Amino acid sequence: MVVNNWQVFLVVYSKATTGWSQLYFIAWYFTSVLICINLFTALILENFITKWDRHQQQLSEGLREDEITIRTTVHSMFRDMLTEPTEEELIKELQQHPHLELRL
Repeated sequence: MVVNNWQVFLVVYSKATTGWSQLYFIAWYFTSVLICINLFTALILENFITKWDRHQQQLSEGLREDEITIRTTVHSMFRDMLTEPTEEELIKELQQHPHLELRL
């Protein structure tokens, strides 16, 4: 995003063009370095801290290290609430589909 000595490029471009190039380089610096990289770092840290807190909470609840599982997929998070449909329910839903002609 930004190379070393970007201020040197800023001075050279401002001499070769107009003073608006300085505004461009400063805006690019704030956008790319100060905002994007800091947001990316913050997301990584937040994810790590959340997983660490969850792990520590499970340890404090008395779970052993090998019993601790972190649910990361939607299926594993809602596994207890999901029920598998029967074959009759599937066939009924497929027969009611407006763009599918099912011949049995």
